[in-house]
Amino acid sequence: MTTSDVAKRAGVSQAAVSRALTGRGYISEEKKERVIRAARELGFQPNAIARSLITKTSGIIAIVVADLRYSFYITLIHELSQALRAQGYQGMLVSLPYGEEIDGALSEVIAYRVDGIVIASARLSSKATEMCREGNIPTVLINRDVVGSTFGAVTADNIRSGKLAAAFLLAGGHRRLAFVAGMADTSPTVDRETGFCDEAARLSASAGLRRDGHSTYEGGYRAVLDLMGLDSPPDAICCASDIMAIGAMDAIRHRLGLRVPEDVSITGFVNADIARWESYRLTSISVDPGAMSQRAVRMLTDLIRGKPLDVTKERLMGRLVIRESARLPSPDAMAKLKDYDIVWDPPFET
Repeated sequence: MTTSDVAKRAGVSQAAVSRALTGRGYISEEKKERVIRAARELGFQPNAIARSLITKTSGIIAIVVADLRYSFYITLIHELSQALRAQGYQGMLVSLPYGEEIDGALSEVIAYRVDGIVIASARLSSKATEMCREGNIPTVLINRDVVGSTFGAVTADNIRSGKLAAAFLLAGGHRRLAFVAGMADTSPTVDRETGFCDEAARLSASAGLRRDGHSTYEGGYRAVLDLMGLDSPPDAICCASDIMAIGAMDAIRHRLGLRVPEDVSITGFVNADIARWESYRLTSISVDPGAMSQRAVRMLTDLIRGKPLDVTKERLMGRLVIRESARLPSPDAMAKLKDYDIVWDPPFET
């Protein structure tokens, strides 16, 4: 079955069939309904691959992600896919092994003649950047940025979020702070640690203790065992991701027999679904994957249409969601945090 058959059945031209089925170009509602009815009666299904050869567009956006083990990126991909569909595009997921650079997969992505690329949680080398430029493929980064990159990027304001984490823990009366870093050399973990340490130093507190947790549960578990084994262990630990914070809490409770937050406070980042679970009730700085996705897709579609970007780097403010894993500051201390966005998430109702 071809568009010629549909055109004959509907009594219109093939060009009218193309306009009706692709949504591109003007066609009256009456003709459009005739085409759709004829296509349905004949069981016609458009061949997207054949159409892409004619239009030179595929309608496909590659979503490249390097870590699908944890819920935040699953949620982010869902939000991205919905935002892309609303703009008439289909998302094609490209999943890389943890920590792998995008270079190896990028040539395959380009071979699919994608209309654009969204890169989340993947290492972006100078070679990969050049490949996107040479292929003239609009590319946007989400939840990370690369120093010196000219790509559009939508991220959380991770430096300010790091400052908020330190300010909150210090307001709770803690003075020996530690930071558990995530994947090395990625902008979220670097910026969160920078903001955390800068704010601790500004408030005359010690934040020199740090360990690498490699953005994994096991890494957070081992990092905290090491920190708590020191002669002067921390009384509060900020982890650069929720999954590391969950590993930290399990190590403290089940391996060391200590209490959270009575013996040590724990905070995380991104406010993943697991942070709300009754066993953890993790205080975490929220990143809104829906808002990030909407802005990234808007940025990408502007690039595809050749529209210059008003802003190439967008940073969204984080929100501290207070639960029971960290000591709650006094009302007077909380009042000093009025410039930050802070909410309390109550326990589940029975």
